[in-house]
Amino acid sequence: MAIAKEEIVGGLLDGQTQIFREEAFLHLLSREAVRATRYQDFFSVCLLRPDGPGDRWRVSEDVERAMSEKIPEFVRGTDMVGQLSSAIAVILLHTAGEDALRVADRIRANIEQVAFREGPDGPPQRLTVSVGKVSFPQDGHDHAALLSQALAFLEEATHRGGNQVTGGGGIRD
Repeated sequence: MAIAKEEIVGGLLDGQTQIFREEAFLHLLSREAVRATRYQDFFSVCLLRPDGPGDRWRVSEDVERAMSEKIPEFVRGTDMVGQLSSAIAVILLHTAGEDALRVADRIRANIEQVAFREGPDGPPQRLTVSVGKVSFPQDGHDHAALLSQALAFLEEATHRGGNQVTGGGGIRD
């Protein structure tokens, strides 16, 4: 029995946002680290999280989903966007260092310009995001190290007041 391409893709992508589910994203990140090692290539990973009052503040699921749908509009078609339990993640292929900081800052600035609604009747609200950015191989050589370092940079951006990019290569706000 043959499996339709739509069934395979449907298992990898969230049906509503059309971004990679966590398990698929982690698999792709792991494969990209192996590929980049083999071919001496580079890439970056950005973790994004909406800012808010207090450490435990979370936007509604509707707003986070809408934000997840919007981020692919701000990156190239070859870049990969996924939803992790702790943040929204982006793999920026063939982009590292200062270039990756500029892309991450552009994503942050673009999100700030979008009004998101909590449900169909909710008032539109503008959000800011904090971003943690790492580059392969400077900040780690495997997916676990990269994600750990990106999460540490994301937490640093949040603790510095949010609405900024923190990562290998500096801070942008």
